[in-house]
Amino acid sequence: MFKGTIILSAVIFNVLIIVALIPIALHGVKYRPMTAEDALRNTIVIYGIGGVIAPFIGIKIIDVLLVLLGVG
Repeated sequence: MFKGTIILSAVIFNVLIIVALIPIALHGVKYRPMTAEDALRNTIVIYGIGGVIAPFIGIKIIDVLLVLLGVG
């Protein structure tokens, strides 16, 4: 049964990710020469796994924790 914890879980996940990414954004990245094939592979791994799959897992874990704590 939907209790509304999934929306709260998504908001909490987004806050945690934004806070975690701020230091990385401020630090920047070093230039590394690489081939187009390597750059494409790295982009697919980062945005494919990190941008699509990981949020579902993270939000579900937070949702389970909220339900166990009795929130919602």
